[in-house]
Parts: sequence; structure tokens; C-alpha cells
Amino acid sequence: MTTSSVFGRPLSLSLSLILRKIKLVYPSSTQSHLLFPSSTNLYTQLSIIMTTPLKHSYFPFRSSSSSSSTALYDEDQDQVPANTSHQMDQIAERTFLNYKISKHDHTSGSGSGGMGIAIVWFRNDLRVLDNEALFTASISSQKVLPLYCLDPRIFNSTTHYFGFPKTGALRAQFLIECLVDLKKNLIKLGLNLLIRHGKPEEIIPNLVKEFGAHTVFAHKETCSEEVNVERLVSICLQKMALASPAGPSTHPTSTNSAKLQLIWGATMYHIDDLPFNISCFPDVYTQFRKSVESKSKVRGCIKIPSSLGPPPSIGDWGHVPSLDQLGFHEQKVNKGMRFVGGESAALSRVNEYFWKKDLLRIYKETRNGMLGPDYSTKFSPWLASGSLSPRFIYEEVRRYEKERQSNDSTYWVLFELIWRDYFRFLSIKYGNSLFHLGGPRKVKSSWSQNQLLFEAWRDGRTGYPLIDANMKELAITGFVSNRGRQIVCSFLVRDMGIDWRMGAEWFEACLLDYDPCSNYGNWTYGAGVGNDPREDRYFSIPKQAQTYDSEGKYVAYWLPELEALPKEKRHFPGDLYIKQIVPLKYGNYHKNNSNKDSDIAERNTRSQGRKFKGYQR
Repeated sequence: MTTSSVFGRPLSLSLSLILRKIKLVYPSSTQSHLLFPSSTNLYTQLSIIMTTPLKHSYFPFRSSSSSSSTALYDEDQDQVPANTSHQMDQIAERTFLNYKISKHDHTSGSGSGGMGIAIVWFRNDLRVLDNEALFTASISSQKVLPLYCLDPRIFNSTTHYFGFPKTGALRAQFLIECLVDLKKNLIKLGLNLLIRHGKPEEIIPNLVKEFGAHTVFAHKETCSEEVNVERLVSICLQKMALASPAGPSTHPTSTNSAKLQLIWGATMYHIDDLPFNISCFPDVYTQFRKSVESKSKVRGCIKIPSSLGPPPSIGDWGHVPSLDQLGFHEQKVNKGMRFVGGESAALSRVNEYFWKKDLLRIYKETRNGMLGPDYSTKFSPWLASGSLSPRFIYEEVRRYEKERQSNDSTYWVLFELIWRDYFRFLSIKYGNSLFHLGGPRKVKSSWSQNQLLFEAWRDGRTGYPLIDANMKELAITGFVSNRGRQIVCSFLVRDMGIDWRMGAEWFEACLLDYDPCSNYGNWTYGAGVGNDPREDRYFSIPKQAQTYDSEGKYVAYWLPELEALPKEKRHFPGDLYIKQIVPLKYGNYHKNNSNKDSDIAERNTRSQGRKFKGYQR
């Protein structure tokens, strides 16, 4: 870095950008100062990196009408989906109507043969459509009590090895929106959502005792932290039953019989329909895919009873907290994509991508894009929160194939969902080895934990525009493309030699679509410690830049100091950008790279389409 620089950026470019931004942010020129970004401690809180808020920087919902004031917003930010709140509600209501059980059906409504009260413990299944736990509770009980626990181990804790925030502010905000939408949809069905702060193993037994609930229904998880909570809830219910005095119960059902009933519902293919036991689960994805495609069937979506209420009488249902109440500082998304949380938004996005914009037919051709909302489905944040069922996506794909067309793109969406299933089932077979340094294969490797190098990667200050742009998008929006995830992973572990778990835990903190199975499954693959026999797979940054961002539009969007450069120099700015923090493992970083090592690296990279899957991008 030369002395003629501002915040590590060339002085001439920085000054022009500052002047331009002054005009955008303060058109009247009455403000006498600029708020430059500062480097805060990202181990304890996430911050928006290297950006300043523009006027009209935040719109919770895009208006259906346009004006000059929203033009700037449209250029800098895309809401996903691009609907108003009212439009999302309408789409959700139409979808629910298509999946509702007739009132005359013998399984419709609450109390259809069941007695007593059942608790539905919502976790990563924040939806009413295709929710088997909710449906089973409704047909086995007279009344249903929906519950969500704001567990401090999720919202106010840190990652296992390196102490990053367990949940960043962006994902917390997304989950808040999911809960608001779930509560609203449950109320429309005659129920409500009880919100309680605390650990499920403390809250649930008390509710069972208070209401005399006979069963707690919940969806089954697979990774150790979530499974441990299930175990603790079950143990506490058993202890409470043993401590209950003999004699008649004052409730419809004695708490002596209260139990936790876990239901499988996270995957497209049901675990009971797999053509093999988990102990014999194939280690290679292709073997798994071919087996389930030929021998298993996807179950239909669980329907919605026409009425689920009334719920038990409760004086205080609680309220969905704000970010401040959860201990987070608000982090507004003023650039890139802003995802709206909740099942209504999820169903709207499926409608938008498949039917309104008709983008499903070209998904396979566009899926490796990096800029904008429509190069891929963007379903992953809702899949991770359980606001969207993979089986619903499957049924919509099949409907699209019947009503419009069937091609490689329609199949490829299902192909990606099978990847997601694969990682979920793999987490059962390999357990905590997914989180260990050597991965499932117990690979012995020497990794660095150099803090300066990691922070440069984390903050987007590596000197490689393609890396820096992706990391800034991640920090600002909570999302980054599948292609971008592959590239930044390869750079961290191959070019920097940094412990892959640092990258995986940083993704855990930042990603809207974080789920432990896909995240750690993909990082073990990228680090060469997964169960894939291929090792040392390398992504050449010059080749990736040339192939997927040939005109430098993506890097110029996230690194506006490069915007003034000619397109051919945006990825190769030389001294006009910050100094590269490490040399590349293969070849030098310039456009016409003909280094023999780089050619070798590219031959090793040609089959890279299978990494970082399961996100249903």
C-alpha cells in the first residue's frame, strides 16, 4: 500500500468516490461530515463493511408504484421476493387454499378423534404447509398449543472453536420475520404462537405440567447440538413424570404419560423411504442420487386442516422480540439483496421465480451467476429456517413440467435438493466428525490460524477483487452465490492455508441460509477432508474471474473504487488496488495468465460444479 491512499484505497479513486457519494447521500450539501466505516470487533458483532448508507437506504417492502425517490433504491438493492407485504399474503393464502383439507374430510380440524392437549414445538420448521408435526398434533388432540423457544444458545452464544457470533444480526432479523409470519398464519388458522424466552428443556416441561399436555410434537434434527436439546427435553419430561404424585389428574390427560414425539420433515426424500440403512449410506453423492431416484418416491405435501383452533386459554402469548430485545444492533441491508423472512415470502418467491418470471426453464444456464436476484432460485434462506418445504418445491417443479416444459433446468433444481438431502443424511452417519479438523476421513493436515490473514479474508481486504467482493456481499447481505462460496473457500484453504473451520464458523455466523449439515458438509469437501475421494481441488481466481465475471460488473458493484477502471482491469487492477496479502498457489494474478501451474490448477477445477451444494441457490 502506498502512502497516497485512503483506507487502503488509491487516493485518486477514493476522492472521486467520496465526492460522488456526498452528492448521493447529502444532495443539499448541508451536512459537514461523512460517516466512514470503522473496523469493529467482528468476533462479538457483525458490521456492515466498507459502505456508507445512502438516502432512501432501507425499504421494508418495495412499493408497487415507482417514483424518483425509489429509483436509487432499485439500483442499489433488490428485495427478494419483489412483492409488497399484501401481495405476499395473497399468494400464501391462495397456496394454503390449494392444500387445505375439506371440512367434510374425517381428518380435518382439531379434535377429530383426539383428546387432551398437544404441544407443537417449532424449531427449524417455521411453516404451516407440509408440517407433519403440526398436522399430527391436530388430529391426535382436542387442542393444539404451538410454541417457539428463543433459546439463548442460538441467539446469544458463540461458535464452538473460534468464538464468532452463533447467529449474526442479519439472520436474527430474518428469523424474527419468519416468526412474525408464522404467528400471523397460525392465527388465521384459529391458533396462535406462544413465544417464550429460555431453554426448551426448562420451558416445555413447565407447559406440559400447566396444561396437562400428553405429547410434545417436534421435527427431528441430526447434528449434536440440536440432538442434545432433544435429549434434554426428553429427560426432563421423564423426570417430571416420575416426580408426579399418584392419584387422579386435574387435567384431561395425566402428565405421567407426556412424551416427546420427533417427526422427520427436513428433506425431500423421507428417511424411512431410503433404499438403505444410514449405516450403509453411500459416501459418494452420485451413488446416493442414483439410488434414491430409481428406488424411492417423494411423499406428497402434508395438507392443512381447514381449522386448527381454538387453542388452549392463555393470558399472555408473548410477542416476537425486536433485534434490540435479543441483544443485537440493527444492520440494515442497503445494497445487494434483502431477503424477507417467513413462509409467505417463501411461497411468493417460488411463485415469482417459477411462474411469474418463468426463470425455472433457464436455471441450469444461469445458476453460476453472482449478481442480482434472478440468476438462481434463492430458496436457501427459507429452506434453512424451514419456512419452505423441499417437497413443496418438488411438487411445483412437477407442476411446471406438466403445464409448461420439462428440461435440464427443471431437473437441476431437484438435483440440488438431492444434494441438500445428501448432506442431511450424511450428518447422521458421520456425526461430529463433520466439525473436526480432519473431517470424516480423519485427514492429517497442517493448518494455519494466522489471525491477520483470516481477518483480511473475513473483511474483504485480500487484494484480490473477486475474493473481496464476495466477502463484502456476505457481510452486508448475509448471502453469497454458490460460485462465490466455492471461490472464497478455495482461496482460504488453498492459497492462505488457513484452518477451514475458521471459514466454516464465519459462514455459520453470517449466512441467512446457514444449516449445519450443508455448511460443514460443504466446507469439509472444500478443504479436502470430506468423504469425497477427490482431494486438493483448486479454484484459479484468474480463470474464475474470466469465466464468471468477465466484464468485472460484480466486483465493481461491491468494490465501487474499481468502477472507474476499464472492464479488463477490474479484476487485475495492479497498484490501483490494495496489495495482495498472499501470492496465489498456482500462477500469478494477471489477465493473460499462461503459467503452467495455473493450467494444471484449472484441469483440477473442471469438475468443481459439485461443491457447496445443498443450498438450493
